[in-house]
Amino acid sequence: MNAYPPRSCPLSRRQLLQAGLAALALAGCSTPEPLLRIGSNGWPGYLFISWAADTHVLNRKQVRLLHISSSTSSLRALSAGMLDGACLTLDEVISALAEGIPLKVIAVLDVSHGGDVVLARSSITSLGQLAGRRIGVEASAVGAVMLDAMLQRAGLSREQVIPVPLLLDQHEAAFDFGSVDALVTMEPQASRLRAGGARVLFSSADIPGRIVDVLAVREDALLNTRQALQALVDSHFAMLDKFSRQRAEAYAYMAAQMGVNHAELTPIFAGLRLPGRQENLRWLGGRLDDEARNLANVMSRAGLLPKPVQLGRLAVPDFVEGGR
Repeated sequence: MNAYPPRSCPLSRRQLLQAGLAALALAGCSTPEPLLRIGSNGWPGYLFISWAADTHVLNRKQVRLLHISSSTSSLRALSAGMLDGACLTLDEVISALAEGIPLKVIAVLDVSHGGDVVLARSSITSLGQLAGRRIGVEASAVGAVMLDAMLQRAGLSREQVIPVPLLLDQHEAAFDFGSVDALVTMEPQASRLRAGGARVLFSSADIPGRIVDVLAVREDALLNTRQALQALVDSHFAMLDKFSRQRAEAYAYMAAQMGVNHAELTPIFAGLRLPGRQENLRWLGGRLDDEARNLANVMSRAGLLPKPVQLGRLAVPDFVEGGR
């Protein structure tokens, strides 16, 4: 009886290659992804992700949501590699690209549909009456888009009005003190000014799809944290669904986060479209890139871009598709 086990047959080169690939795949599966770091502020369209994180729908071992005071700070952190992604307006993504920060858009979080407005004193009843008037506006792309679109609708040139640069937190005081005749502003300031008698002459509902908030990530995150990105996008849509079914719970959370009462939330969300997966896929299938090119042109005319920007293909629909 042979005391030694039989010798195995030598493996072919094909078998050796297949075994090596299998080993690499197993090694890749066993290596945990790095923590995904996402920046966000208190804008209502961003709060669905915060709600998911605070209620543990989003796994904090996969994604760390960092509350950043301003989008400017988020862009700086993205540039320094301290964040992997952030909730941003589309114009902020374009500004980041102009500064050399490699970002892609993986979801559309909300679309302004009346949340941004041009308000005027009650004595001004038409856009044409804004000729020669002082119009308060933030030095931002959203402000530039709204002012540009309103002037086109009014048949006025920029030289026919007097833009007055104002930070958002200065809008109400400037209007109350009579420093401006009209304002390019947003919620919740808009609701409070309307309650005081201000008249809406124009809103983002007149230019549907022009002002968009997105979830943008660095290109390297697309390679290194795909599972976490999928979980992040899925959590946003999960909370959107919960928002439609459990509005009271949603409003309780969001009112606390925004420091407003429940009554103020109704007009805020009435001025936002919150795209679900199907509408997201339409955006990421081409519309977002078209809007980005139009927006970049507006920003260039307003002097908001230091140099021309090559946008390429911004939208990455993989993660919206992946959760279906």
